[in-house]
Amino acid sequence: MQQAGLQGKRIFIMNEIITRLNEIETKAEAIICDAKSRKEQMLSQLEFDERELDEKYERLKREMEQELRQKFLGESQKQILQMEEECRQAVGRFETEFEEEKEKRAEELFRKIIQM
Repeated sequence: MQQAGLQGKRIFIMNEIITRLNEIETKAEAIICDAKSRKEQMLSQLEFDERELDEKYERLKREMEQELRQKFLGESQKQILQMEEECRQAVGRFETEFEEEKEKRAEELFRKIIQM
């Protein structure tokens, strides 16, 4: 009789263990399902963030290129204006020298003609 009671306790304990293992398995499946869902959400957010960053960096790249282009164009324009001014000054000097030389040469030529 004791053996039957002991056998009953063992069965009861085994049923308890099986019940608890089933509960653990159910909770584990829920945790895994939740983890998969969170993983998908995180991947989706990551893809969104990546696209957003790509767009941001592309926009910044275009802005920087535009700034550099404007800077270099401005510097080029400044250099062109400076070169134009230098050329005007050089032309002015050459014209002055030409006028001075023209008068001298005209006088020299005139004297040579008279001396002949």
